[in-house]
Amino acid sequence: MATIIGLKELRENTEAVAERANRGETFIVVKRSKPIFRLVPVTETSPANEELTAWTQKAITRYRPALKALSGK
Repeated sequence: MATIIGLKELRENTEAVAERANRGETFIVVKRSKPIFRLVPVTETSPANEELTAWTQKAITRYRPALKALSGK
């Protein structure tokens, strides 16, 4: 079951809400009593996690030469 929170509450307590989501809690965020989005934790097998891993690998590959040049190695 999802916890319903207001957009203002999310804005004011982002860190705490993120920590709760990291522990597995799901939220429905509302604005003026209307749901606007759902905040769900990323699981190890979720498509979002796979996309993030792929994006990270591309970024590392792309920027590795520049980072090496900046570090002088």
